[in-house]
Amino acid sequence: MIERDFTATRTDRSGAYVEERNIVVPIIAGIVAIVVAMGSAGYYFYTNAEMFNPYKKTYEKLGIDLPRSFERFELASKYLDQVTREPCDNVAFTALAKRMEAAGYPRESAKSLEAYNRSCTFSEEMLQSAYAAYTRIGDHKAAIGVADELVKFDPASYDYRFMRGSAHEHDRDYKAALADYISTLDLFPDLSNVDGSQFYQVSTMYDKLGKPCDAIGPLETFISYNVRERQSQQIAKLISDYSRKGNCAATYANGSARVVIPPNKLVDVFINGVPARMIIDTGASLVSLTPGMAVRARIVPDATDLIEVKVVGGLLKQATGYAQILQVGTATAANVPVLIAIGSTDAFGRGVDGLLGMSFLSRYTVALSSGLLELKPRNRNSTP
Repeated sequence: MIERDFTATRTDRSGAYVEERNIVVPIIAGIVAIVVAMGSAGYYFYTNAEMFNPYKKTYEKLGIDLPRSFERFELASKYLDQVTREPCDNVAFTALAKRMEAAGYPRESAKSLEAYNRSCTFSEEMLQSAYAAYTRIGDHKAAIGVADELVKFDPASYDYRFMRGSAHEHDRDYKAALADYISTLDLFPDLSNVDGSQFYQVSTMYDKLGKPCDAIGPLETFISYNVRERQSQQIAKLISDYSRKGNCAATYANGSARVVIPPNKLVDVFINGVPARMIIDTGASLVSLTPGMAVRARIVPDATDLIEVKVVGGLLKQATGYAQILQVGTATAANVPVLIAIGSTDAFGRGVDGLLGMSFLSRYTVALSSGLLELKPRNRNSTP
């Protein structure tokens, strides 16, 4: 350190020179140093102490808490100022949420986006971002809550059903996941164009629920739309494994049939020995029944996780169930998954007991031509 000589000389009464130390200058210098130090410390304290946080009320409204250091992350304070002044500024809010996630606060980002949707304007994009953030941190229950809001907003969206099904699957609620995955399939406008992974997920849920025989149906449905291109060794092995695991071969599908389809498109079917009039529907992933038909066939619906499907006039809620025996001509299948319409006696048209969907048809090689339905045993051992 450089030492400075703050001294002065003067004469005393006798005329002799006397050296005298000047204490004014070092005092002033010391005061200046103290003020500077206090100013720096004060600034540091102000910008880091929570008691002086100018965004505390903003955070409280969003249901989050962030450290003061976040304000200095990529102009976050700029967007915090904007949101504090205008809480429903969509552009500023979106930018702020992105900076929260980039700074390592994905949960706070997601909660902020949910808060915006509750207090300002509903935004699908914001909720999709919130879902992605919760999924990233493994909070699947929170992701399910976000997906619920998206499904309520657009019940006919197969994307939102799939998102919720995926969250249920990661949360290990396979029954709820299965319901959403089936709804995903049935909300597609054309099942023949659905990617094979969607069918595989339905099969996986059946298997995880201890129903390997049911797991075969979705895979065979996928194959049935284009046997030549979709039959593969991988799928054949999956079907074989499920069949062996559930000992399905004996009752899964037996016999064959040639049935004339009359002008009214109704075919005669027996469900648990009870006659029914049904419309053939290769676009329905499962056989569907009216409530009355389910009662006559003694099928008990499970309404714990409802499935929604598209019908003429909108969406129809359906419960799941099983037909012990379903027969068309001499073609017979056991333990066929079915759906039962909730609260709609004429869901499929007057005098129609249901739809003969792919949970039965996919067990056979199906040919529809010139008013004739032909069901032949499927060769499950064939591979390309």
